Amino acid sequence: MSNTNQNANETVNKKEITLYISEDGDDSNEGTFEKPLWSVAVALDQVRWKSCETALFIISGSITEPAALNAMIDITGKGLPVISLQGGNPGCPGILNAQGLEKRVIFVADHNTLCIGEHIIIQGGVTQDCHGGAGITLEDATLIMRGGEISNNDCGFGLGGGVHVGNKSEFIMEGGLITRNKSDMHGGGVFMDEGGIFTMRDGLISGNTAYVAGGGVFVGVDSKFTHLGGFIKKNKAGGEENEMFDGLPIPYGEGGGVFVNEGGSFTLRNGRIVENCAEAFHRQDAYSGSGGGVFIDAGGAFSFEAGSIIQNDAMYWGGGVYTAESFTCTHKCLIGGNKAGIGGGGVHIKGREGTFTMKGGFLINNFAGLIGGAVDITEHCSFIMEGGVVLRNRAAKAGNIFITNGAVVMSGGVMDNEVSQPEENLEDVEFSMPSETAGTDVAIDEKGKLILKGGSFCGVISMKHKDQFEDLREKKGITEQLAVNTSPQ
Repeated sequence: MSNTNQNANETVNKKEITLYISEDGDDSNEGTFEKPLWSVAVALDQVRWKSCETALFIISGSITEPAALNAMIDITGKGLPVISLQGGNPGCPGILNAQGLEKRVIFVADHNTLCIGEHIIIQGGVTQDCHGGAGITLEDATLIMRGGEISNNDCGFGLGGGVHVGNKSEFIMEGGLITRNKSDMHGGGVFMDEGGIFTMRDGLISGNTAYVAGGGVFVGVDSKFTHLGGFIKKNKAGGEENEMFDGLPIPYGEGGGVFVNEGGSFTLRNGRIVENCAEAFHRQDAYSGSGGGVFIDAGGAFSFEAGSIIQNDAMYWGGGVYTAESFTCTHKCLIGGNKAGIGGGGVHIKGREGTFTMKGGFLINNFAGLIGGAVDITEHCSFIMEGGVVLRNRAAKAGNIFITNGAVVMSGGVMDNEVSQPEENLEDVEFSMPSETAGTDVAIDEKGKLILKGGSFCGVISMKHKDQFEDLREKKGITEQLAVNTSPQ
């Protein structure tokens, strides 16, 4: 590049260099608007070791360039500024398309940073290794997404159809769309492990599929996802009824929206997890087809501080949340309108470490086809209710709570399937739930127990033994229409 053009392309303080790339360009050009380059690889070579903080690549048209070592585009090695990608305009977006190369689209490593702006589409990536990240793979790198789209990438048996955040990398999502990506294993949209950090402030992760776990997001070992805004919506774990893979039926489907694995951490703080599903038409184990919204595996950490988990669907257990660990929701939390084919329309609690503590918030209008419209409790688990509202949930047996082998301790809040909807604006969404299968409100199986220490309870309790229910409150009168049925269930 000549000194004249270099000066024209650099700002006065040399903080940014701008290069233009076009499908009609030529790599012998200077990278100006009038004479654009053709490939991102050549643009990277031109800005390496330049005295600038950011290199802005404005891309127009569809670019499929010869693959580098790890991907179609490798952003690796020393001497690179922050690389920022932006499309020309809405009518002529920049498309980085790896279709036909049998490679991921972008690989970022070696402490480099990639920013994705408006009107950029990253698509057509395919991986042949277990690492995945068919759209973008991060290895000790940073990705900032403010717009654009990562779509239609397939990592096969790899991990992370859209993005793989690994090896102490960080992904900050402030906008944009991750959609229609696929993994035959984990993390249809995003897979995280090995110290990966994902902060989602806005944007949409939607329409992604993982055959095994984490249709939208899979949070793996030593990784942390913080959901501050935006939507994880309409993702799917599992396959269709007649869908086969390598001649075999697809047996799993866990965590339609989010799967939190052992050693992983997920914090929901004002985000929305909506209309995701977990399906398993050919079940491999008891957990398949569970956790429509969120699946928390043993050893995983889930913190629900604010936001909503609504209208998710699990074929078997835990329409909203399936947990084998402990989690707490506060007064700004909503679990509503979720469905489970068997138990735990709102929350299914399983495993000796499984505890759901409700300090506030709303657990409303959830439905289970068999037991526990709001909460289903098994295997020495606990539901501790200190506040909040549980109402208008439905199931064939136990519209609110079904206790198989665990305990419910209520010290505050309101549990009543006949209470009218609170005046607070819970969520701008319509709830339409079946009402013909109300059943009892709380059903206690052979080894379960219900203890009332406070709060307001209204409904019918069904149990097998009188000692399975204790009312320890000083003012018994605050309970209205309490009926206890000790006849066989």
